[in-house]
This record gives sequence, C-alpha cells and structure tokens, in this order.
Amino acid sequence: MSLLFLNACSSDEDSDKTVANIEGVWQLGRMYGKAKYTGMNASLEGDSEGTMEFKNDGTYDSNIISAYLTVSIPSINYSETTPIDPAMDSGVYFYDETNDNLEIDGQISKVVVLNETFMKVKTLINDSGVTGELYTEYHR
Repeated sequence: MSLLFLNACSSDEDSDKTVANIEGVWQLGRMYGKAKYTGMNASLEGDSEGTMEFKNDGTYDSNIISAYLTVSIPSINYSETTPIDPAMDSGVYFYDETNDNLEIDGQISKVVVLNETFMKVKTLINDSGVTGELYTEYHR
C-alpha cells in the first residue's frame, strides 16, 4: 500500500515544472484523484502523515504514520473511508529526469511538479476492474 504514497502524474492546469532534486526527506501529504469502477465515476480523497526519503544510492525509506483514503461514488450515494495501516518500508527507486518517470520497486509513476519544497506525483490505477489516476503531494 505504501506505493500509493510514492506514485502519481498531472493535469493541464499544473505548471509541470520539475526543477529540483528528488533526493532528500519528503513529508507525505494529500492524495486525490478519480477512478472508474464498472462504469461508475468515483472520486478519491485522502491524507497521510509520515516521511519518504529518497537516497542518493537509489534506495528509499518510507514511514507511514497514519493515512486514509475515501472513495465516493455520487451516482449511488456511496462513500467509504479506508484507514491505511502505519508501515515502514524500504526499496529501490529510479528517477529519470529526462521524462520525469519515477520508478519505485518496479512501478512507474510520473513526477508532475518538483521544486525545492513541493512534489506532486501521478499514479495510474488499473487493478481489479478499477481504472483511474491518483495524485500524491509531498512537502519539505
């Protein structure tokens, strides 16, 4: 589940600037997006607390202190919030600055915005009949 916090891409209203180094410690933050499940539109909203550290040797450490994700399907008046368990994880990553792809443990996302204090990542969702996109924000 920690990959949800690590992965994400952008919409046209974003400035699409990637002008900083990804390495260092980032504070986990807001998550949001949209998905489609059996033809129904769903919105995704959540928040997270913890850290993600991208190290210069190509490894990362993540520490999720608390998090939740709410899935809402307005057409059927449905909403469910799922807590995400605290977790610590480590692994490998590769950030390709030429195309802003961020690969974490083999899963590729897109870095949409990256500056000294803010990063926004877009992850495509395609799992168990659900398709969509999830954006994750990080701060430092």
